[in-house]
Amino acid sequence: MSKKDFEDLLTKHEIKSEEKEIDWQSEKSEWLKFIGQFYDLLEEWLSPYQKQGKVSYAYKELQLTEDYIGTYTVKAMTVDFAGQKLTFEPIGTLLIGTKGRIDMEGVKGRVQFILADKNSKGMKISVAISIDGETPKGKEPQEIPDWTWKIVLRESRKVSFVDFNEENFFNALMEVVNG
Repeated sequence: MSKKDFEDLLTKHEIKSEEKEIDWQSEKSEWLKFIGQFYDLLEEWLSPYQKQGKVSYAYKELQLTEDYIGTYTVKAMTVDFAGQKLTFEPIGTLLIGTKGRIDMEGVKGRVQFILADKNSKGMKISVAISIDGETPKGKEPQEIPDWTWKIVLRESRKVSFVDFNEENFFNALMEVVNG
């Protein structure tokens, strides 16, 4: 490798580093905001039952550690009702194919809630090959996702997402308490 090739390599690396710099503190803050919005919805939907004394919930602090972000504190939620206990636990934000995930676990199973683009209906995998950092031919610029909570459904070998709304939430809740 010549000196010129070496200098070109350093220049390309410098350009890539500038383009891809990620503000990890901002990523963590955004993730914590999404967790708060998730719990706000749960509280809203459970509120009528809590007022009747049929449901109670509490939070505890949980430590998560993720690459680049480090160790941070999140809230995990426990919901008690009709002799049942559900836990809602944030899993993380640096996951493949999602902006973040919270798991709901009951005696009969677990349901995953993920942050996905609002138009997403399921897992989508695409592959693009770039040479020397160039944009692949025919590849459209990627739109910035409009992150929203979705419920993951698993049917045999198919994975799909449904909207995180009150009706779908209670369907998922009954799935993990009734089986």
